[in-house]
Amino acid sequence: MNMKMNVILSAILFGLCLTGCSKNDNPNNPDQPNQNTTTITYQSSDDMFPNPERGFYKYSDNNKPLTESTLNSYRANNYTLLFRYFYLDNYRNSALPDQVLNQFDNDMSIIRNSGMKCIVRFAYSADPNESERDAPLNIVLQQLDQLKPYLVKNVDVIYVMQAGFVGTWGEWYYTTYFDGANYSGRYTVLQKILATLPTSRMIQVRTPNYKQTFIQRTTPLTQAEAFTGQDVARIGHHNDCFLSNTTDQGTYGQDPTADKTYLSQDCLYVPIGGETCPPENNPADGLTAYNTMKQLRFTFLNSDYDTDVINSWTAGGYMDKIKKELGYRFVLSSGDYTTSVAPGGTFTAKIILHNVGFAPLYNERPVELVLKDTTTNKVYKVNLDINPRLWKPIEIQDEIDATVGIPANMPAGDYKLYLNLPDDAETLQNNPNYSVRFANANVWEASTGYNNLLVTINVADNNASTPYSGNLYFSPPAP
Repeated sequence: MNMKMNVILSAILFGLCLTGCSKNDNPNNPDQPNQNTTTITYQSSDDMFPNPERGFYKYSDNNKPLTESTLNSYRANNYTLLFRYFYLDNYRNSALPDQVLNQFDNDMSIIRNSGMKCIVRFAYSADPNESERDAPLNIVLQQLDQLKPYLVKNVDVIYVMQAGFVGTWGEWYYTTYFDGANYSGRYTVLQKILATLPTSRMIQVRTPNYKQTFIQRTTPLTQAEAFTGQDVARIGHHNDCFLSNTTDQGTYGQDPTADKTYLSQDCLYVPIGGETCPPENNPADGLTAYNTMKQLRFTFLNSDYDTDVINSWTAGGYMDKIKKELGYRFVLSSGDYTTSVAPGGTFTAKIILHNVGFAPLYNERPVELVLKDTTTNKVYKVNLDINPRLWKPIEIQDEIDATVGIPANMPAGDYKLYLNLPDDAETLQNNPNYSVRFANANVWEASTGYNNLLVTINVADNNASTPYSGNLYFSPPAP
């Protein structure tokens, strides 16, 4: 063969390797067997779709019964969050009767059956002019004791609980029983809520100052403190007069810029959301709303108030962009995968992704790789030791780097590979409505909630394969 032909063949082989060919798993060990690998580049998507625990919410209160048909219609329009007020105005001086507790339980069941989650707030009044706008401290504490087993039972569909109880609308203002220079009664209520709600869920307070005063510091959360279950890591924020004026009706103190800087860092680890108000000589246009929500890491917003403000975002051409980026939005960029492996061998995956939304995830959630037999549809899963709550918004990239064993008794065949982020609650883990969908073309499998990684893995005894020596294996789900 002449030199020219050798050059041509070398070029052809080099070109084949650019699209996925065998390579040595460990170049430092020439005795290690070669395994076939491939690189997949994913196409992002601008589609609108529902994702759990984020986005615009629908408003409701317990004066109007919930129905599954109504919530199903919300979900069909991409809503996954319901704000539910529980008004206790008839029980300002007494324990809660069973009918109130059972109504809460029933509402949570309807929300669960509809594939949604709830932002929960309790209050005693919707009128700032009432003579009694909340309940005495001892009544609030008694009722929280009564509510505790119901909050524990239904924590799977509680996205977040707002501090509530104090003042008109539970906003900690216009209060009858909780005035006072040091607000000690308010913080007793907050401490009781923290002790009542399971530590897997966070609580939101109305102003940054309330959190800072309660924990006695003005510095935001650090990553080392985040998700530890400590009080500082469980208190987030809600702004119920977003873009109203320079202080958002008292949401911010004397230095709104400093408060916003604090929130921008704190809300990398605790949720923020709320609703708009009619603006008072303050910009509330779509561009201002978009930039401010992006800065503050907004995860949810009321779609039902203030409609004039929200409609202006649509008219200005910003609503679709806000809808897509409110909360988290994960996009797969690329993946490198082992494509052939023997039983007992080593499978590797390196996946690059981006969070192009305003905010991260806040509630715990597994990250699973799934192999599905293309003939039998039997699945094998592995739960990776990865915390997706650290996939921060607007970062350059995040990475899943996994080395996993193929079981020695795994049947030979071809397997599709998927990425799955199901709910952490056992009651919801197999419900695809509660799994995270990635914003990519051709990856979503609606029947399972899996994201198809668009690669097929062949398992066969005669495949070259590095023996696996770790303890992380694909395995079939428990019966």
